[in-house]
Amino acid sequence: MGQRGESAGIVALVFQAGALFCAFPLDEVVETMRPLRTRPLAGTPPYVRGLAILRGAPSPVVDVTRLLTGEIGDIERYVAVRAGQGTIACATGPVLGVQEIDVVPPEGPVAILSGVVSKSLVAAVGRIGTDPLLLLHGIRAVPDEVWEAASAALAAAPEAAHATETAAGRVAETAGAAG
Repeated sequence: MGQRGESAGIVALVFQAGALFCAFPLDEVVETMRPLRTRPLAGTPPYVRGLAILRGAPSPVVDVTRLLTGEIGDIERYVAVRAGQGTIACATGPVLGVQEIDVVPPEGPVAILSGVVSKSLVAAVGRIGTDPLLLLHGIRAVPDEVWEAASAALAAAPEAAHATETAAGRVAETAGAAG
């Protein structure tokens, strides 16, 4: 992104997370969707809402408002993004659309963010009007245990699908025999 204080235009998906304006670089975004049924997982950090099925695969769901502020926010959309070990769903407020945003690396006065929000999460800062905007990247805030649970759920999914098909076949056979 250039030298200290030099701004860069980035094409990004802009959204709200509570009172914060945030964005993901468009090349990290897979898709946006309405919130999906999410199954909670015990023993995970409070910002991990659980697992949802994205395109047939279990994926962790991260509440971006809770991750960044510690507060519980209204969830309006899921934004699927590429992350460390796969795709995750980021639970967000309203999605404001794709925009080119001017951002600078989090240096100077905004470097204080590194103590509150990891520099590995905040790539740069910018603004929308008079409000600050955080350009997020590389969400790797999902603990390994959550990825392991997602992998276990994926491994169990074919077995569950086979059991459902077998049970449906038995019901059809029983219905045919009764008729």
